[in-house]
Amino acid sequence: REFGTTVEKMWKPKGGIFLWLKLPDRVDVTKLVGPAAKAGIAFNPGPEWSCNPATSKSHLRLCFALPSKDVIRDGGAAFARVCFEETGIPERSANIRRAGS
Repeated sequence: REFGTTVEKMWKPKGGIFLWLKLPDRVDVTKLVGPAAKAGIAFNPGPEWSCNPATSKSHLRLCFALPSKDVIRDGGAAFARVCFEETGIPERSANIRRAGS
C-alpha cells in the first residue's frame, strides 16, 4: 500500500522473509540501487537473484524479517519517492497527475 501505484505486481510470500515486487517494464531497478541507498533503503535487484535475469530488470526483492511495520511503511513511501524522482513513476499520486509526468 505504501508503494502507491509504483508497484505493478507484488507476490505475497507463502513463507520466507522476502517480498518480490515488479515495477513497470521501463524501469531498470539496478539504476535505483544508489539513489535508494542514499535515502536509507536497501533492496536486492531482481536480476541478481532471479533464475531468469534477462526478464527481471524491473523486479526487486525486499527483506521484511527484521524491520518493524512502521519502518516498512516509511520505507515503502520513501522508495516510492525515489522511484518518482528517478523514473517519473508513479505518474499519479492520490489520484492527481504529478508535475513533470
